[in-house]
Amino acid sequence: MDEERTEGIGYHLEGIAFGLADGIICYLGLIIGFAEATNDTYMVIVAGVIGGIANAFGNSIGFYMSQSAERGLQIHRIEEYRVQTRVHSKRKIVVNSFLAFVFSIIAVLALLLPFAFLDMAHSTTITFLLGTLLSFSLGGYVGKISREGQFKTGLKYALLAVAGAAISHLMGDVLKALLS
Repeated sequence: MDEERTEGIGYHLEGIAFGLADGIICYLGLIIGFAEATNDTYMVIVAGVIGGIANAFGNSIGFYMSQSAERGLQIHRIEEYRVQTRVHSKRKIVVNSFLAFVFSIIAVLALLLPFAFLDMAHSTTITFLLGTLLSFSLGGYVGKISREGQFKTGLKYALLAVAGAAISHLMGDVLKALLS
């Protein structure tokens, strides 16, 4: 059995984690800031979907370019310095890039879902709590598999999400004041 088949989801966690982490933090900020600036559920959903699709493409293309550049560096090290190192296969790069796209979309859909069913105030609160919880959970999982500590890494991810949401909320206030 080749190396690609035996690694399973472990290797693909890179694309999944990238898509989720970036998606949650980016969309949480975008949604919270846009909700604060407009107080319009329809506009929050439209901005979230359009921003979500654009960011998902950006995530997957950026991930692909980064991993391709890293692959080139890995090959160079082997050829030039005879260093034994792992080389990303082209297939793994494509699969991880696709997963970054898919999980970015999943993140935006999860965070926008409350806006489809609830009023603005409840949707914003639930989205904030959901984004923070998802960030903590992802960080906890990453902390567990990287042996950096589940709680510590989860807390770090959650605090980053809260910081992004707080800054975006403030920017929403500023834009609302400037454009009103």
